Amino acid sequence: MTDTVEKPPDINQILHHADRIISTLEKQNVLSDDLPPLEIVREMIKYETFLRLSEPIQELFDSYRTDDNAITMVLDLIQQHVVERFGYRHVNALRTAMSRFPDDPIIKEAFYVKHNKITQGLVNQGQCAIDVKLFTLNGQSTTLFSYITAEQPLRINQLFRSHAPVMRLLTIYIAEAHARDQWPAGKTISCVDQPKTLEQRLENARQFKVKFNYEMPMVVDSMDNTFHRTYGSWPFRFYVIHDGKLVFKAEPGETTYAYDWDELDTWLNDFCREKTRHTS
Repeated sequence: MTDTVEKPPDINQILHHADRIISTLEKQNVLSDDLPPLEIVREMIKYETFLRLSEPIQELFDSYRTDDNAITMVLDLIQQHVVERFGYRHVNALRTAMSRFPDDPIIKEAFYVKHNKITQGLVNQGQCAIDVKLFTLNGQSTTLFSYITAEQPLRINQLFRSHAPVMRLLTIYIAEAHARDQWPAGKTISCVDQPKTLEQRLENARQFKVKFNYEMPMVVDSMDNTFHRTYGSWPFRFYVIHDGKLVFKAEPGETTYAYDWDELDTWLNDFCREKTRHTS
């Protein structure tokens, strides 16, 4: 994603405005390099939550929705602002909260912790694939393996249509990563609530296909999130299953959650050439 907004809002002005709303906090002039105690970490979490869910910040997410680097910058500035407001110098004062206090209920209830769907799943690259229950968009029960043939590996993605002649493509619609009622990231990205029923999830998938003229076959994860738990499909990943094994599991970068498309395309081209060489 490379598009940027023409006149980006002033993030510092927004944060200072938020400070006027929470008048009980006084900015500290002397910043500590230490890690804060639990009581202060809790207050940091509450303050950061207030900022990230505030209308100005949500509007900022909307403005930057097509610029992954800008979104990361905004989140970094928010966290830096929070720790300095509480008298600490480094963002690790906030970012180490879960590792230092993993069982604290207030920290665990932070929306970006509670609703964080990051998982590596049960199947690692090179291991045998596991069949999981899925649903067609009309609600009929199906399975992952029913879409795989002996000579066609399965790759789940929405961008590599150029490889369709030699690969069977499939998209699996999973739980919302940034549902409007859980972890909003602006009104454009977070335009639906987290489905509570299978029919609601199916309807979201159907609307997605229509709205974006999405041509690739799509099935839907169960409400038990079986596919997500098995393959670790957050935030979005690309897989190749061949001869019953998960031979490729691409993951986005840790900071921007974006992919190196050239690297992925090269891997797929090399894989197809190698497969053709062995079968010719």
